Amino acid sequence: MISNTDLVKHLNLLRTSKRFVMREIGDSGEAEVFVSPLVRSATGMYWMAGTTALSNGREIESVFHVDTDAGGELLATYWWIDDQWFKHDDKAAYVALGLTRKEVFPFDWRFAVPLEVDVFHDELSPNRAKLPG
Repeated sequence: MISNTDLVKHLNLLRTSKRFVMREIGDSGEAEVFVSPLVRSATGMYWMAGTTALSNGREIESVFHVDTDAGGELLATYWWIDDQWFKHDDKAAYVALGLTRKEVFPFDWRFAVPLEVDVFHDELSPNRAKLPG
């Protein structure tokens, strides 16, 4: 479970305001939050809301830390489970979900605000995932 109060505030802001994205500014820990219909490629690190589709088909409200300089690579995934935040690799998340690791992985995802370039989901990508909707 995530206990860092600043991180929880950011995660809650993005989860409850899905049109917002948060772009990191440099390495100082600063960020700007704004509404955008599309996140441009090669513009740095972003935090944004979305949905994770687990291997067993269950969907979870999520916030993603994304690198747009690497085609939308996920740096971290945070899951909203029973009114608590968990990082995707936290064993407590599987317990909270009542699932095994095999029932969770591999997972797919959908961003609330699309990326201009998403190498994992773009039509021409050899890694194209099969998330419904």
